[in-house]
Amino acid sequence: MRDATVSPFVRVRGAREHNLKNVDVDIPRDALVAFTGVSGSGKSSLAFSTLYAEAQRRYLESVSPYARRLFHQMEVPEVDEIEGLPPAVALQQQRGSPTTRSSVGSVTTLSNLLRMLYSRAGDYPPGQPHLDAESFSPNTLEGACPRCHGLGRIHEVTEASMVPDPSKTIRERAVAAWPMAWGGQNLRDILISLGIDVDTPWRELPKKVRDWILFTDEQPQVPVYPGWSHDEIQRAIRRKIEPAYMGTFSSAKRHVTHSFATTQSAMMKKRAARFMIGRDCPLCHGKRLRREALSVPYARRQMVNRGSACKWPEHTR
Repeated sequence: MRDATVSPFVRVRGAREHNLKNVDVDIPRDALVAFTGVSGSGKSSLAFSTLYAEAQRRYLESVSPYARRLFHQMEVPEVDEIEGLPPAVALQQQRGSPTTRSSVGSVTTLSNLLRMLYSRAGDYPPGQPHLDAESFSPNTLEGACPRCHGLGRIHEVTEASMVPDPSKTIRERAVAAWPMAWGGQNLRDILISLGIDVDTPWRELPKKVRDWILFTDEQPQVPVYPGWSHDEIQRAIRRKIEPAYMGTFSSAKRHVTHSFATTQSAMMKKRAARFMIGRDCPLCHGKRLRREALSVPYARRQMVNRGSACKWPEHTR
């Protein structure tokens, strides 16, 4: 039984370690407590640099000076007061680095333990073979949803996102998702060589033509005569007049997705993102895992992956 004189909370007052700004918080004792927040919010500063450091300091005060020399002691934390801290606090931590799947820099081993729990003690549907722990991780080939690749969200381009003003013509840069300056002009000149009307309002072009311009995977290479009309270009080709250069067409979708995935320029990535629409993956519904893993509950709860951690869905708590 709990001693009635012992506070049910660890009371922290005036925590100022690293990026903490005089934080006051009451943390439940004898409970599994998670510190959550955006990257840089001070989770590790509170859990490790404050609570763990103070617990270690108090523990080392109880051992002999000789034994104390054998430990690597953390510095005294910047905090006004900590009450109700248990005699010993043991924490495990792994250091990570930001990735596309997580902006978290430090994670605990709880995720791995949960995945092992589901793989060994989960309630498997009849006939489904048992999965290993890796199958419950969205960061592995075995576990990641094949549609969103374990991200939980997909990013798509649509006609409306790439052509915000359909009253404009192609010459007037109706296809806003195309590159600016020469790159966009090059693509417009290629369309003229292909015989596509660049002076008709976008909305009046046939849908088949609009879809091809925006979404085709084809990359035809055609002669480019900048500033010439399509008829003039056809006559030049018949007369075997040398073009200014050979241009390769690229659809608006191809340009946006390729730029977003490969560019090293933050500015170009930000511009490409303007034309993309993000939504929960329709296959895993944002849960990041394959269907096989999602079909295995434990205690009637389904594994849900957010960031680098695994946790219960809100409605089952």
